[in-house]
Amino acid sequence: MRWRSVTALGLCLVLNAAGAGASGEMPRAVTLAGNEVEAMDDLGARSLLVVSFHRVANGGAREWRRVLDDDPRVDGWSVYTVVVLEGAPGFVRRMVVRALRGDVPAARQDSFLVVEEGADAWRELAGSDGEEENQTEAVFVVRLEDGEVCARYRGLASGAALTDLLSASCEG
Repeated sequence: MRWRSVTALGLCLVLNAAGAGASGEMPRAVTLAGNEVEAMDDLGARSLLVVSFHRVANGGAREWRRVLDDDPRVDGWSVYTVVVLEGAPGFVRRMVVRALRGDVPAARQDSFLVVEEGADAWRELAGSDGEEENQTEAVFVVRLEDGEVCARYRGLASGAALTDLLSASCEG
């Protein structure tokens, strides 16, 4: 079953955090199902993360997730949508999380990561310098293998971009 709700991510106000500099900390999150993710090793051995930091990029993030969910080359990969809420007022965070939980089937809730603090660590992982995250194409897709970054892409979904992500060498 595919998640196709526009409502939840349309409501999702993914906001920039007003943090300072590179964090050096590990990205942390909580899944919609309530499970903590405290290190990249907590994700699947082969993972793809779709990250956006601002609400205007949500449409691009939804499209990336649809492409990844539909592409047979990604079978066997763990695919995650990262929802960054740091900086949003508490009532907005609660509203967004409640809407997502209502729209995302229970079986898929562990594939949605909610970030309420530590957005700078996610920026570092995604390869964002924090500038121009309020652009439609400011969607970041990160390929991880065994907790290590193998490839990053910033931009809208395309078959060529996915091919580049999947074919990139994971050698340091």
